[in-house]
Amino acid sequence: MEKALNPYEEDLPELLEKVVSEGSLEATTDTETAVRESDITFLAVGTPMKEDGSINLDYIKQAAEDAAEGIKDKEGFHVFVVKSTVVPTTTEEEIIPILEEVSAKKAGEEFGVCMNPEFLREGTALNDFLEPDRIVIGELDERSGDVLEKVYCDFDAPIMRTSLKAAELIKYASNSLLATKISFINEIGNLCKELGIDVYEVADGVGMDSRLKRDFLNSGPGWGGSCFPKDVRALIKFMGDKEVDTDVLQSAVKQNQKQKTRLVEILEDRTDIEGKTVAVLGLSFKPGTDDIRNSPAIDIISELKEKGAKVKAYDPEAMDNMEEKYPDIEYSESAASALQGADAGLIVTHWEEFNDITMEEIRKMKNPVIIEGRKMEYEILEEHREGITWP
Repeated sequence: MEKALNPYEEDLPELLEKVVSEGSLEATTDTETAVRESDITFLAVGTPMKEDGSINLDYIKQAAEDAAEGIKDKEGFHVFVVKSTVVPTTTEEEIIPILEEVSAKKAGEEFGVCMNPEFLREGTALNDFLEPDRIVIGELDERSGDVLEKVYCDFDAPIMRTSLKAAELIKYASNSLLATKISFINEIGNLCKELGIDVYEVADGVGMDSRLKRDFLNSGPGWGGSCFPKDVRALIKFMGDKEVDTDVLQSAVKQNQKQKTRLVEILEDRTDIEGKTVAVLGLSFKPGTDDIRNSPAIDIISELKEKGAKVKAYDPEAMDNMEEKYPDIEYSESAASALQGADAGLIVTHWEEFNDITMEEIRKMKNPVIIEGRKMEYEILEEHREGITWP
């Protein structure tokens, strides 16, 4: 942190370097001292998914235990804020008991607790934080909420104050609804493909309805990343444990899994891919990040390899990460070099630079055809391109 090193995220390197050089950001591994010398502690650690879909609370429990040590002998009203994504009741039933036991103090009297979910998107996380649509504060009590609200006093966004459980569920409901929205438009897109309709035109018409909006109606090869898959599965597991039906969410997951290999199916309709070279353009689950977690590219590469194809891959940011998973495929220095000599090209991630692909580069392919998982804006002749959910 103090070296201003960070994962790939737009505009973050410059800001991190600035605050570190100014001395306004100090990093430490001494949790107890950090808590003792501050007024608010944000618990923002990972809650990875277990095999059964539930979330692993080991990291946040340990963080709570370590942080609670810092207020044992501290005077004043310290507020702990759960920032991690946790299922409803976690803060009340898991985190607060740890804080109380370790600190030997009473929550709501000697220290405060809030739940403050984040709604950041990889690739635009900094802007999402600085210009949020809303700020949700789940509070154990009014005093705790008042302290946290002061942190956000200069933010131009509506602040919603609610219960701890409601705040926890708002995060899961938000991500699950967005994932379901994508699965829905992909399913409509598959119908559009059969009808010879451009799904993007359909989405434009649907999105003109103020009740629905156009956001997250861009059809493609499915959703991935570190949040949607984990959060949807965790909510399904949590609801199942409460004996609540999860038909809609399970359908969204099922559709998404099928969608991830649609590009390969469309390619197979055109040609036998065994022994052929296929260029895979875009490895991260979305543009603007090097994150390949649950990326459709993983499923696509696996499917291609299983069917005997040779894979050439390119991504402007994510190749190092993908090479750790698939060290046996060929990685290219550019989209043009990946396409050269290939029997087909698949565009998986909508990186802006892929719009610069030219007909000259297409003609250097052995079989000049591109199957688009994302709708591109390049000037490629129609006979050389086909969309995943559009003609």
